[in-house]
Order: sequence, then C-alpha cells, then structure tokens
Amino acid sequence: MTHTRPGRIPVGDPIGLRFDPDTKRRLDEMAEAIGPRRFGALIRVACRRLVTKPHSVGPALAEHRRLSEALRVIPLVMVKIKLEPKTVQQAAALAAEHDTTVSALMRVALHRFQETPGRYKHPMLREAERTGLSDRVDVMVTPSSRQRIRHLAGRYGDKLGTALLRVALRRLLDEPGDLAADLDTIAPLRDLRPENYPATIKVHFDDPLRDKLDELAARVGSDRTELVRLAARRVLDQPGQIEHAVNNEIIRSDKHKAHLMARHARRQARRHTPPD
Repeated sequence: MTHTRPGRIPVGDPIGLRFDPDTKRRLDEMAEAIGPRRFGALIRVACRRLVTKPHSVGPALAEHRRLSEALRVIPLVMVKIKLEPKTVQQAAALAAEHDTTVSALMRVALHRFQETPGRYKHPMLREAERTGLSDRVDVMVTPSSRQRIRHLAGRYGDKLGTALLRVALRRLLDEPGDLAADLDTIAPLRDLRPENYPATIKVHFDDPLRDKLDELAARVGSDRTELVRLAARRVLDQPGQIEHAVNNEIIRSDKHKAHLMARHARRQARRHTPPD
C-alpha cells in the first residue's frame, strides 16, 4: 500500500536491505548530516542515480565482485607428502610442460578426485604400504580440499590422508586429460569466506523505482539488493549535490516546498550552532 504525507513523495512498501557495518555507518552519518529521518530518501536518491546510468552498472558490478572475492579469499594451506623419486620427476616434468607448479597440479588432481572419487579404498591402502618414499614434497591446497580428503580417508583408518593425496596425484599423472583447461579454470580457484551483511534496515520504494531496479538487475545478472549496495557505495564515493537531491526526494509539493525548505534550513542552523 502507498502512504502519503503532506509535502512528501508517496512511497510504497518497505524493502529489507542488508549492508556491511562500515557502509551502514557511513550512510547513517551522511543521512544524519542532511537532516532527521533522511536515510530512506538517501537510498532512493542513490538508486535513482544508478538506474539513470545503466550502461556503467555491469562493469561496476564485475569490479566489485572481483574485489569482494580478493578480500574474502582464504589462504592456501601447505600439505607435506612423501613420494618416490620417479613420481617426483614425473610431476615436475608435467608441471614444466604446462609452465605451472606441482601445487597447481595437486589442486587440479584433488578437484578431479572430489568430483569423481570412484573406488579409492584399496588404492589408498596400497599407497599407505608403499616403500621407497624418500622425497618430501610441499604442496599448497585449499583448506576445503584438505578437509575433504581427511574426511574420506578417515573412513578407513587414521593417518591415511597423505596416502589418498598420492592416489589423486597418480591418477592425474596417469591420465592428464585436458590439463591446460583445468589449470586455467580450477587451479586458481580459492575458498572464499561467505559474504557478511549483518546491518539490516527497511527502506520504502515507490513502484516505478522498484520496477526499474528489477529490470536493471535482470539485465546485468544481479538482484535488487546487490544493486542497492552498489548505488550506496557510489553515492558515498561521489555524493555530488546530495543534500539538495535528498530534500527534493522528500519534498514533492511546490506549494509547500518553500515553507518546508525554510524550516529545514532553520533546523540545520540550530543543529550546527554550538551551545553557549
């Protein structure tokens, strides 16, 4: 349902929005500097500015997602495995052939193994009994891969994780397949911490603005909430004539505009005048 107040624009039903704490704090400060109860108007102004420049939204979203992943990436962890010299030489030769590292080969091997583990119990037990493992190799893998390997190996005994790592690596050495493609798409992938937006607030949106956001979201492969966060970051970085825009967003009536703007100016003057 749409609600109206004298001198204010009609607004529709509220939309629940989520922000990270720092963005929410900065928005609160900007809105408070403009006047009381300006947060919702500030968000709507930011969104109106966003939908008027749709061609810049796609690249901006791509850059934001890239930065978000870079900030949320979980560091790789080191795993030590023992191999016989022949296997070490094979792995080093294959890595050199593809201009990569043994660690990257191991990440591809683990990804393939986890996607299609097949029968691994008996090969793993044979690896555990293998002798001649004189060379120690340190490889960097994702924490989730290490945890998954430990879980699978733990079904059949203690301390079999390194044996299962050798099974995965030997399968890769025996059947490299389209290794070049996997190195491009799998080896660079990293575990990511989940996105966290604990600060929540409801903001009223009129139907035309809501529809424009939804249309733009469908066009760029996003959703309304992500676009609002992008709009908020933009207005924080480039506020422009933000106070004027926010007041125009709130005050819609030409008849009452002069009176309301004068009242707003008096309130701002009182707020900014230090007490005696």
